[in-house]
Amino acid sequence: MAGALRPVVLLMLLASVLFVTAGILDGVYPGGAAWDISDIASASYIFAILNTIVAILVARGSERSLALRMGLSLFFVFERPASAFLFGAKTAPSIGVHLATALVELVILVSAVRVWRLGHSMEGSDVDQLFALSGSSGEAQTQPQEPARPAVGALPVRSAWLIAVTTLLLAATLVADGLASGFVPGGREWGLSGESSGWLVYLFAVVTLTVATRAVHGSRIALRLLTALGLIFFIERAFSPFALKVIDPIVLALHVLAAFVALAVALASASAIRNSSGRGDGRVETLEAA
Repeated sequence: MAGALRPVVLLMLLASVLFVTAGILDGVYPGGAAWDISDIASASYIFAILNTIVAILVARGSERSLALRMGLSLFFVFERPASAFLFGAKTAPSIGVHLATALVELVILVSAVRVWRLGHSMEGSDVDQLFALSGSSGEAQTQPQEPARPAVGALPVRSAWLIAVTTLLLAATLVADGLASGFVPGGREWGLSGESSGWLVYLFAVVTLTVATRAVHGSRIALRLLTALGLIFFIERAFSPFALKVIDPIVLALHVLAAFVALAVALASASAIRNSSGRGDGRVETLEAA
């Protein structure tokens, strides 16, 4: 059961790293432009410390801390973009890190809510196992146990991690493409057609991550949708440079990288569907070890 909580804790630690990175990029370091405790940019370090403490408490099995982290995630989803665009002038890398943090916080929120709902749908002893990363106690392990049954609605750990890593890489590449194309505050015009529609990559990244949060937990519908999205983004990334007449070598390289990563996402999710047997509830069962 610890597998349901472990990805949430890992994402919390990733968020702490991103908070610290944002503070450094905003000049909050000795001799930096914002090296002042009264500067709002220094709040990134406070957020990093608070997030790390909560992550440790969640890892130790605190259900209340998980509820607190859901509230923090909801706050950060709105605070990070607002901090990037409304509070002081920031560089493109800083804005990118702020937006990436917001995306990670959105994934944490969705995953934490799922674990919370899963925990409250179980019996008391099962809840203790769900919120314990270290597994059962030594006393419980000495007692005879029934053979473990495959969990319905879960993917094998390897497949889940493959989908998660490739999807995160795809989202990061899409965001980097938007930044490199100049879609930042004070940059080029944002629109819905032609060259001004390049900012849509941010929306693509959010949609992909949202679907992936369900796909890694075995939802067959989400896996099929993620497969379709991967193929769509592969085609779009491969041919959009010709339609938009992109000549910037960095942007071209990001398009090519995103196309290959999108194809990897599609293959990973399609493989998870093909190598699993679905049940009537529309979910993918865990594969038994060979």
